[in-house]
Amino acid sequence: MLDTSNRRVGVFIDIQNMYYSARNLYGNKVNFTNIVTGTTGNQKLIRAIAYCVSTKTGDETPFLEALHGAGIEVMTKELLEYDSGHKKGDWDVGITIDIIRMLDMLDVVVLVSGDGDYVPVGEYVKGHGRIFHVASFRESTSTRLVECADIYTNLSDDIATFLLPGSNKPRPAKPGSSSIDPTSTEDEPSLGVDKNVVNDAERKPRRYIRKS
Repeated sequence: MLDTSNRRVGVFIDIQNMYYSARNLYGNKVNFTNIVTGTTGNQKLIRAIAYCVSTKTGDETPFLEALHGAGIEVMTKELLEYDSGHKKGDWDVGITIDIIRMLDMLDVVVLVSGDGDYVPVGEYVKGHGRIFHVASFRESTSTRLVECADIYTNLSDDIATFLLPGSNKPRPAKPGSSSIDPTSTEDEPSLGVDKNVVNDAERKPRRYIRKS
């Protein structure tokens, strides 16, 4: 059996993308702590970073504090609101830059997102001899991103682990489709993490290994 215990792992979480995926598909919230645990496995976690868009009211503060308390670093930026009413808030460029900047200290890059805009950074990671691991809900994930990944973890295969306890009601969605608005702030203060959730390190997500 291949020993992966010496692999250094960095986990990069696109909070907005994952939150709205879980809400639209299951009407529930994401257990980000278990995602970090499940994708890291017995490897060495170097850093786990969550990227979030903050609001002027600061209502998301308890959620961010809970992430921090779980050992996940938090990066925030303010939601931009234009006179036209348009809102913009995404971390695509910031996450990409951080992955490239930290690549020398990592053997495995875990991207927690279903956004196809990350395909170029995935190709960059692989081109530099690292493993590109994507974790997301397949129903709302770009097919191109899945095909780019060396390892793909479909979180929908184990929603009991990767969603917080509650009413998980699957909603039909075409694989690879994206009806998620990552800049919307509706219900944003409840971005799912639960201080009382106990990690389940023994449960292993199903993974798909890309064949060359």
